[in-house]
Amino acid sequence: MTLKERYKRFKAWQVNAFDWSYDENEHHYCVNCENEFVGNHCPHCSQKAGVGKISWKSVLQSSAEVWGMHNRSLLYSLWQLIWRPGHFISDYINGKRQVSFPPVKMLVILGIISVVVDYLFKAPDITEEVIKEDSPLLNQYFDWVEASPGWGWLSIVCFFIIPTWCIFRYAPRNTKHSLPQGFFIQVFMSIQVLIVDDLADFFSSYFYIMVPLCYLYAYRQLFGYGFWGNLWRGILMLVSGSLFAILALSIIELLTTGPTHAIRIFHTVCCALLAVGSMLLGMFISKSLVRRKEKKRKAQEVNNPSSLIQSSEPSENSELSDNPDDEPDDDE
Repeated sequence: MTLKERYKRFKAWQVNAFDWSYDENEHHYCVNCENEFVGNHCPHCSQKAGVGKISWKSVLQSSAEVWGMHNRSLLYSLWQLIWRPGHFISDYINGKRQVSFPPVKMLVILGIISVVVDYLFKAPDITEEVIKEDSPLLNQYFDWVEASPGWGWLSIVCFFIIPTWCIFRYAPRNTKHSLPQGFFIQVFMSIQVLIVDDLADFFSSYFYIMVPLCYLYAYRQLFGYGFWGNLWRGILMLVSGSLFAILALSIIELLTTGPTHAIRIFHTVCCALLAVGSMLLGMFISKSLVRRKEKKRKAQEVNNPSSLIQSSEPSENSELSDNPDDEPDDDE
């Protein structure tokens, strides 16, 4: 098998990584409810097919369940999140719950592991200077983020929920996704950011450049835009979300510090205008491009009605049609 064929198989696996097929001629006997059935699980009590006597494997599986290492295991979900992040997130928010370890629980467990590993193995940096903020509330927030990195990063990336909802509203995939779906998108992304944060703590702060790369790679698979369409939307989303986070901190400073200064109020107003403006700009451009594409398609249908019939015929590679690399950029 050539390298190109391996790459095509890998891209096909990214789009559809799960096989739910079973042998219809293979019958199973449920030892729990004594029902005979065909499939992977008993339709009466939901016990998995193939459950037999207690063995050492059962002992290991029961012990691993405490940390989510059995069904929908934590490690398996992290593996999926690394190699096919956008498709994996899309599977979860569109109803395929069984493919993933519970995302919020996964974030909490990784946060606990991060704190423990950081406490046991990371040497304290005696050269690090502690910068004291004027606001005691901000000091408490930063201390909380350091003590609870899982929830801390989630509280930060949640500022990207509304910009993502607006800027990627007219995407080819997951069009007009809901805000609750946007919350779970950011839960999965905060897991990736937490992993990058741990790498930066142990190796180099240059690892933080992986945060925008993780977003761009995952969003390309999740929303189906081409390279350039995903790039400029992703940059606008990251800028808008970061400005919203800075805006929230500025408002906290205004509420918790002493007498307010005109310059701080001016900075807060400018930050709010830039955040909302960049978000609405991305939404307006995306909507305009969709309208232009729709007008172009209707014009082609009027001028050449036979093209509509030809485009409706299934192609040989229809099973790979969800691959972002096979789709033209909507901005072209």
